[in-house]
Amino acid sequence: MNNQNETGLDQLLESLKISLPLVQRLFPIDVMFALADVEKFIYYLPGAELDVRIQEGMPIPPSGGIRAALETGDTVSADIPKEIYGWPFKSTSMPIRNGEGAISGVFTIGISLSNQETLSDAANLLSVTSEEISSTSEEIAGTASDLANIVSDLKGLGQTVVEELHKTDEILDFIKKVADNSNLLGLNAAIEAAHAAEHGRGFGIVAQEIRKMSVSSASSAKEITGILDRIKKNIHQMDATLLECLAQSERQAAATEEITASMQQLAASAAEIEKIARLI
Repeated sequence: MNNQNETGLDQLLESLKISLPLVQRLFPIDVMFALADVEKFIYYLPGAELDVRIQEGMPIPPSGGIRAALETGDTVSADIPKEIYGWPFKSTSMPIRNGEGAISGVFTIGISLSNQETLSDAANLLSVTSEEISSTSEEIAGTASDLANIVSDLKGLGQTVVEELHKTDEILDFIKKVADNSNLLGLNAAIEAAHAAEHGRGFGIVAQEIRKMSVSSASSAKEITGILDRIKKNIHQMDATLLECLAQSERQAAATEEITASMQQLAASAAEIEKIARLI
């Protein structure tokens, strides 16, 4: 019986020695192969980088996937972390049965997970980065929205100031009328004082002061009008600037919303990349 087992494994061994180097070259990722009987390794083909340093004739470890395949008769797979051999890989051990169905050995393939690990790390970094950018974009969008509200409030305040300035026009018109009437009153008083000669001298001085006051009031009213006109002009310019700021804030808010949406799509793509990486 043992001779039959050995003959079957020997034939398989000779076939694998010929075929596995060719198969290994066809794999797009780094792979290694091992063949063992029920006690020891009888063949080992390391990968280009993936090498667990098995020697032919080494006994099968008391634990692990190969031992489990021998004991259970099932194909056993396990992910081996980088910390054990220096390279992360997926090990799959398949029991070999002879013509009578008894387990005579185990064929093992190790597939490097370095690309998967790199892809997974890149996907995680992409996901974290997209979340950070999305969060920042949301903050910018919120700030732009707040700025738009502030600009809108300032615009309303500017309109209120303009309305109040319009009310001052009525006051200035009244002052001008008073100044004109005072000037006319002072002129009439001066004429009457001249008619009164010596008796109207004091009244003439008062009339002169009234005329000076009316002239001064008219001049001040004119100056105030000029100042208010400049204030109105500046407020109108400020209003135009605020409108432009409001438009820019709205565009900024819209742009950040688009960025946020793009980052969400990017995060979803990162999740898909992570799934693909774990298919190996």
